[in-house]
Amino acid sequence: MATPSWYESLPQVMSEAEYNALSEEIARSIEVVHGHVIKCESPAPGHNRIARRLATQLEDARPPTGPCLSVETDIDVVLWRVPKFTFRRPDVVIYKCLDEPRQKPHASQTLAVVEVSSPATAREDLTDKRSQYAAAGIPLYLMVLLDEKLEITEVWEFHLDAVAMEYRQHRIHRTVLELELPIMVSIPLAALTAP
Repeated sequence: MATPSWYESLPQVMSEAEYNALSEEIARSIEVVHGHVIKCESPAPGHNRIARRLATQLEDARPPTGPCLSVETDIDVVLWRVPKFTFRRPDVVIYKCLDEPRQKPHASQTLAVVEVSSPATAREDLTDKRSQYAAAGIPLYLMVLLDEKLEITEVWEFHLDAVAMEYRQHRIHRTVLELELPIMVSIPLAALTAP
């Protein structure tokens, strides 16, 4: 697949205003971390299927009473603006409902993020993204670990230690993802990868 011509002309550093001025096509292909542009490759269809199915299961399990929660895939989460604009685009996000339909959640409104990690992305998801999500104060981080065949091997559940601003591993899920917060749910992992 040929690289679009605009891809190589993106600046290395970008402000939030410059990011907001980009076309949707270009904006969806990057993340900005400490002001630096990170070009993101399109994930494989199997990766997207897992994220979509997981989001659907989480959305369906939202309690009918209690706080209003939104579950989205592939949406920008602003981690911080100072000292340099930083946002990431997790595969699945659970956040408090927002009043403005086009508004994107800030980390302070985000309750959980999920990264579906292939062998090529696992290191960044386990180190860089995990530390950034923790520094931003997001209470729950899930890493769905995939093998080379895009089969789920495990799901790692991390809870935020708010004093240390670090994640502590809470549980490893091997056959069923069982969560209590922010949404109580039990999801067989095979249901996320079935054809």
